[in-house]
Amino acid sequence: MDKKYGLSPSEYEIMEYLWEAGKKVYFKEIFRYFSQLKGWKKQTLSTYLTKMINEGLLMADKDGKFFLYYPVRSKEEHIHRWTKEMINSAYGNSLGTFMAAFTGGDSLSDEDIEELKLFLQQYGSVE
Repeated sequence: MDKKYGLSPSEYEIMEYLWEAGKKVYFKEIFRYFSQLKGWKKQTLSTYLTKMINEGLLMADKDGKFFLYYPVRSKEEHIHRWTKEMINSAYGNSLGTFMAAFTGGDSLSDEDIEELKLFLQQYGSVE
């Protein structure tokens, strides 16, 4: 199964929907969208949402007898966290090892080097 930012394709679609909404969304609204888009049944959506809450991706607030769902983090925050976790687990938290793997041992272009220098000047301690 292909994953995007550590999410299954269906989880990513749900997150995209909620990130785009930019607000808490009732189950019935999410269901209406995914039943039309993917033909999901209520139980299918409910299973995904419960799993995503348990994984710390979503939160749900109760409004009477209805639930409102929303992401724990923005899309940018999620990608940042996933990237840090991936570099930590796959590259021993070494940015140098990550860069070596990323370039595949090829030399960086002059443009890439300049971009990295600017990044380090802005966020690091390089003059």
